[in-house]
Amino acid sequence: MAARQESVTVARAASRPPGRSLLPDRWLPYGMIGPAVFVAFAIAIVPLCYAFWLSLQDWYMLRQPLPKWGGLVNYRALLQDTQLWASFGRTWIWTLGTVFVELLLAMPIALLLNRETGIARTASALILLPWVTPFIVLGFGWRFLLDSDVGPIHSFLHLIGIAGDSSVLNDPVLAFATIIFISGWKGTPFLVIALLAALKSIPDELYEAAEVDGAGAWSRFWHVTVPSIQNTVVTVGLVLGILAFYSFDLPWIMTKGGPQDATTLVGIAMYKAVFLDLRPAYAAAISIVMLVLLFIASMFALRARRID
Repeated sequence: MAARQESVTVARAASRPPGRSLLPDRWLPYGMIGPAVFVAFAIAIVPLCYAFWLSLQDWYMLRQPLPKWGGLVNYRALLQDTQLWASFGRTWIWTLGTVFVELLLAMPIALLLNRETGIARTASALILLPWVTPFIVLGFGWRFLLDSDVGPIHSFLHLIGIAGDSSVLNDPVLAFATIIFISGWKGTPFLVIALLAALKSIPDELYEAAEVDGAGAWSRFWHVTVPSIQNTVVTVGLVLGILAFYSFDLPWIMTKGGPQDATTLVGIAMYKAVFLDLRPAYAAAISIVMLVLLFIASMFALRARRID
């Protein structure tokens, strides 16, 4: 009997057309997306579930070596932590400021590079340098440029009256504004490349029709270019905003959250909670709150895009 079933299976496999899957048709989609779902579950869902479980523990490593159930104790402490909420406020300002600088720098650069010239093609390659340079190299490089003793940019800022005798990184307001600019400058190439792709997809006929109707350069930009690239701006701006919200490397390398906590973002606050205060459960609660706030903000941004 077994030999007969085996022969039937072999006969069916031999009669199957070449290239046809071994799975039945109704199971084929699940078999194709199954590995991707498994990988996504392993690298995203499992750590998220662990972070949520950890946020419900009472684990202060100076008092106890292992976590114990604490319920909402970390979330109650989080609501009363005024310094942490100040960090959240700075992080929102940092995120909006970084995206604003990226848009401000990327738009004119993309419009210039959209012209088919030899200089534009060469500059298109060079424009990627800030994006591909690691944060640690950029951070130490900018610290040298802004150094009050040997930094050429500090000498220029001192000459025009913006900086005093000490570096701008020692002033709370100037340090925060400076690091926002550097963060936006680093992310600009990514937005430039995305805008270039969107600009090149605009048909020339639209500009020709607008020109026939008497539209000037500004009118063509506002009524043809902007509507054609707005979806790209919103989508890429949302991605860059999420990346900026989770920033840690650049402010930590340049100021370590100072001076006077002026550049302490939520990422730095979470790092200090784990490695300086030895409260990993509290840091996990911060990460969950970060995720919820960012998810809500992303939903609002996507909804606004649909309305437009």
